[in-house]
Amino acid sequence: MTDEVDPRLVALGLVPAPAAPQETGQGWETAAPPKPTDWVIPTPAAAAPPPPPAPPARTPSVQMPGHKPLTVGDLFPGMGKFTGSAPPDAPAAPPAYTPAPQSFAPPAPPPPADTPPAYTPPAYTAPVAPPAPEAPVREAPPPLPPLVSAMPTVTKAVEAPAIPTKKQKKEKPAKPQKEKAAKAAKPAKPAVVKPVRVKPAPKPRFVLPPSGVLLRGPIVMGYPEQKLQITLEQLGFRIDGKEPIDVAWTDVREIKPRRGRVVVRTKGRPVAFGIPVEGVSEPTLAGPLSRVVKEASGGNLDLAGSAFLELQNATDSLRDRFHDEDDPLVPTVVGLVFVLAGLTFTAILPDALAIATRSPIAPGTYLLDYPLAGFDPRVLVAAFAAAAMLAAGIVRVAMGKAATAWARGTLRGWHEAGRRPIVLARRGLAAIVLNPAIAAALLLAGVVLTLPSLRIQTVIDQSGFHITTAIPFFDDNRAWSTVTDVTVVDAPTTQHFEGVAVVFTFKDKGPLSTLDGRLRGGSDRQLVTSAEKWRAEHAAP
Repeated sequence: MTDEVDPRLVALGLVPAPAAPQETGQGWETAAPPKPTDWVIPTPAAAAPPPPPAPPARTPSVQMPGHKPLTVGDLFPGMGKFTGSAPPDAPAAPPAYTPAPQSFAPPAPPPPADTPPAYTPPAYTAPVAPPAPEAPVREAPPPLPPLVSAMPTVTKAVEAPAIPTKKQKKEKPAKPQKEKAAKAAKPAKPAVVKPVRVKPAPKPRFVLPPSGVLLRGPIVMGYPEQKLQITLEQLGFRIDGKEPIDVAWTDVREIKPRRGRVVVRTKGRPVAFGIPVEGVSEPTLAGPLSRVVKEASGGNLDLAGSAFLELQNATDSLRDRFHDEDDPLVPTVVGLVFVLAGLTFTAILPDALAIATRSPIAPGTYLLDYPLAGFDPRVLVAAFAAAAMLAAGIVRVAMGKAATAWARGTLRGWHEAGRRPIVLARRGLAAIVLNPAIAAALLLAGVVLTLPSLRIQTVIDQSGFHITTAIPFFDDNRAWSTVTDVTVVDAPTTQHFEGVAVVFTFKDKGPLSTLDGRLRGGSDRQLVTSAEKWRAEHAAP
C-alpha cells in the first residue's frame, strides 16, 4: 500500500501538497517496449473476476510525515533499479504460453440441402503476344541470259499519219464574236393578291332558356309534311328537328289559323305548323290549336280551360264525322272519273302535244312530224296525272269538305276492314282526292320529258330538206342535188289515206321516208310531184 495523499485534504489545507518526483536513473519512458509475443489475449474462461473495491482510506488523525519521492526500489523492493533487461544471474524465463486465437463471431448456419454449387471464377490466362514475324528470305535473281543486251526490246507501234489525197482547204480562223451586252432584266411584275372572299359568319341561333313545360305534342311542317314535336313553355315554344326552332313569347306578334295551319308571326320568319291525327294532318284542328297557343303565350295554360277542352272535343269528333261521310258512292265516283279521264287523255294527249309544238309552214311546203304513241310511259304519266286532277276537282266541288273528311279518315284506316286489293284501291283514291298538287307536278314532269321527242320533224321545201332531231347539235340540212332516187311504196290508210308513202334516197346519207310519220301540207302523191319538179330545177346543166 502506497502513501497517497487524498486531494481533498490538500484542498482543505490539512495536508501539504506533495512535491514533484525527481528523475533518477532510467525512467518508464526509457524502458523498452514490450515484445509482440508478450501480448496475451485473455479468454472469457481465464478472465479473472474484477477485484473488490478498495475500502476508503482512513483519514489520519495525526500529522503525517513529509512526502518523499518514490523510486523503483520503493515500488518493487528487491528488484533494484529497472534497466529494461534481466540480470545476468537470473534464471531463464519459461516461454510464454500463447493461446490460439479464438473468434467470438456466432457459428455459421449449415448450408441448405439444395444449395447450388459455389461459383468458381474462370481461370484467367494472360495474353501471349504472337511471335514476331520472320524476316522474308530473298532469293537471288536468276542469272541473265547471255547476250541480253543484243536481244530486241518490245516497243509500242505508232501508226503513221494518213497521206492526204485531196487538197484540203486551209481552215480560216474563226472571227471573234462580239459579246452582246446583257439585256437588262425586266422588272418583275408585282404579284396581285386577290382579296379572299370571306363568307359572313352565320347569325347565332337564338336558344330559348329552359322553363316550365306547359304542353307537348306532335305537329307537321313543310311540304312534303315532316312530323316534328312542339313544346309550349312559359318563356316560349321550341320545335325539335334538324334545325331546331326556338321562339320567345316576347318575339311573337300574331297567332292565327290560315289554310289549315297555325301561323305564328315573329320578328324573323313566320312559323307555320299543323296538328296530325294518326299520321295524317287535320286542317280543321288549326283553329282550336291556335287558341291553345295564344293562351300559352301568356306564360300559363289551363288544361281544364275552354281552349284545351275545345281542342280535345274537336279531335274526338273526327271519327264520328268520318263514319257519317263514309259513303261507298264517293270512292266509286272518284274511281270512274279517274279511269275514264285517264284513257281519254291518253288518246288525246299525243296529238295535242304535236299540234302545240308543230312549226308553222308556208303554202307549198310539206311538214313531216312523228307524234308520240299512246302507250309511251311519258304520255301515260301525264295523262293519268291530268285525270287525277280532274277527279279530285269534281269530287271536291260536288261534296265540299265531306270529300276531304272521307279521304283523311280512309288514310287513317278508320274504314271497316275488307279485302286487301279493295283497301289499297280505296286508299289510292283517297290520296288522289287529298293531293291534287302531286298530280299537277307529275303532269308537268311528263310534258317536259316529251319535249325532246316532239322536236323531231322534217320540213321539205324548194331549197331541200331541213331535219331537226331531239338534240339540236345533230340537226341536218340536205339539198335536192344530193337526192338520187324518189320512190313510192304501199302504206296503211290509217295514216296515209291514199295508201302510198314516199321514200327519198341520198348519195352519202341514209334514206328518208314518210311511212312512219304524218305528212302535213299535202298528200304523198302531191309530195312526189313537187319533189320531181324541185329535183329537176337543181339538177346539173
